[in-house]
Amino acid sequence: MHKAAKVSVFLLCLTPFAWLVTRTLTGRLGINPVEDLELTTGIWALRFLVLTLAVTPVRRLTRWNRIIQYRRMLGLFTFFYVCAHFIIYIAVDQFFAWSLIVKDVVKRPFITMGFTAFVLMIPLALKRRRIHRQWNRAPGNQSESR
Repeated sequence: MHKAAKVSVFLLCLTPFAWLVTRTLTGRLGINPVEDLELTTGIWALRFLVLTLAVTPVRRLTRWNRIIQYRRMLGLFTFFYVCAHFIIYIAVDQFFAWSLIVKDVVKRPFITMGFTAFVLMIPLALKRRRIHRQWNRAPGNQSESR
């Protein structure tokens, strides 16, 4: 049951991406396809971030300890959707025009915040296991590993 549940959550997390790919390949994006791709991936990145951050409070409030096993997967899917959003912005929207991208980052606060959040997520995605082990060894955090 445990493995089937994880596979189900994994496939459920991929559903928005599959839906977006299908819409792209069938020409069913909005009037501005690039904006539609950016907004959709950005919104799903935020949704997954909220889900990931909600795992621990939900576990503590409900005492449903098994939910903690999905936090890492949800975090990695958050990073996946953030990367998709970032790649669409860099490659499709801006065509790797680095000078325009830098101007955008400096000029528009929401792009500055998004870019900063992306940069801060990179070490978390790359070093997730080591950070997790160190966090669990910290005093007062032993209950998190259960």
